[in-house]
Amino acid sequence: MASQPNRTTAPSADPDALARREVTRMLKGPVAERFKSLIPPLAAHGDPYKTIMDSPELLDACFKLFRLKREAFADFLVDPADQPVGDDTTRLRCGRSVQEIIGMAVRTGMRTYAEAHFGDPITPPKTKAAQPPIPRKPPHGRLLRLVNVDKIAGLFRRNYGQPKPLPAGQTQSGRFYASIKDNLDYEWQVRFFPIYVEIPPHVFDRLGTGITRMDTEERLQLLAQLALTDINKAEHVIKDPDLFREMLENNVLASATVSHLGEEAFENVHGALEHLDPQKKWNVLANKDTAIRLHEDKRITKNDIAALADYLDILNEYALDAIFDLKLNRDQMQMFLKTAEDNLGRQMFMALFGPIQSVMPDDHEEQQKLRRYQTYTQTALRSLVSAVKQLDDNLRKSGSEGSIEECLGTVCRARRPDLEKEMKKLAPPHMA
Repeated sequence: MASQPNRTTAPSADPDALARREVTRMLKGPVAERFKSLIPPLAAHGDPYKTIMDSPELLDACFKLFRLKREAFADFLVDPADQPVGDDTTRLRCGRSVQEIIGMAVRTGMRTYAEAHFGDPITPPKTKAAQPPIPRKPPHGRLLRLVNVDKIAGLFRRNYGQPKPLPAGQTQSGRFYASIKDNLDYEWQVRFFPIYVEIPPHVFDRLGTGITRMDTEERLQLLAQLALTDINKAEHVIKDPDLFREMLENNVLASATVSHLGEEAFENVHGALEHLDPQKKWNVLANKDTAIRLHEDKRITKNDIAALADYLDILNEYALDAIFDLKLNRDQMQMFLKTAEDNLGRQMFMALFGPIQSVMPDDHEEQQKLRRYQTYTQTALRSLVSAVKQLDDNLRKSGSEGSIEECLGTVCRARRPDLEKEMKKLAPPHMA
């Protein structure tokens, strides 16, 4: 058989790499120009893309502008068949979804911010620099100054340890970015860039998305206040590595509850919540005081937990007590809470029945305001429940018809105007 001539086949281009290049081209070119036309100050800059990526505040503003004026980008938001795309998950003609493109932009912004913060490049230079890098603090606009960077960063270093020595062949920014890049996906993460760069890289290596899923300053501070020993103990209590990873990916704050409960109590409470989707389940367990009460209050059974599951991630422990003080059966529990929410309105319902803020302001006067507000809401809840009890008793004694939900609705409607007036007066500025 005659030998065949050697043929060299050119490797086919990686579709993923092609999509990344196309998205980058679009962002640097036509998309950046569109933002330039919508944001007048950008007109003075020759490279609007670089200007946006150099400023977390400007990047955050661009995300907000996109959400506000999505129609201004309609010509980019089409699928491969040139059909309009109105959601964030459908693949666009460029090969990525809006959600994926946002993640790419957030990671690019974080990379730029890290290089500015640490004063060295992500990729080590081929020749050693004559002078060591000089970190320079990136400018913080008004939005980013609202985050208490120094306090939260200090808590992370105190409770999780100082950064470990830098390995040979790595830069400070390179080590940091490698530890965080796979955990960045959402536009709201931009405002936390100044905190992220202060967290030691080994903490990201350990917790990953557990940090970057904390979507408020309060939740980040609660995580910073946790000791690493609590998280390690929670891992020991949970035992199952996949279940522990599930907790980290959904709500690492649940580790404080898990470590407190111990193995047997955790198994009981977790078993009653297993039917929930993972995020809801771990949010319930992160609602620490209420979650602990589920085990410690002997009136509460697994079936009760299942009946209340839809509300347990937001219900405070005093509201939980109220439900059992009223001796509601399982069929009434959810209806009772829904009736309260419908008649009080969501904001008032959350003020009385929802989570109690545990992170205290640094300012003494603000602390006092918050405590007065919390005392009032707890007193108002107890008074409301007492009034429902009394109305229900009176109806029973008179032989009148009426359910506990109807009694609750009547009391809520009657008290709502005065409650709103008083709470508006007492609410701290950040809760008004």
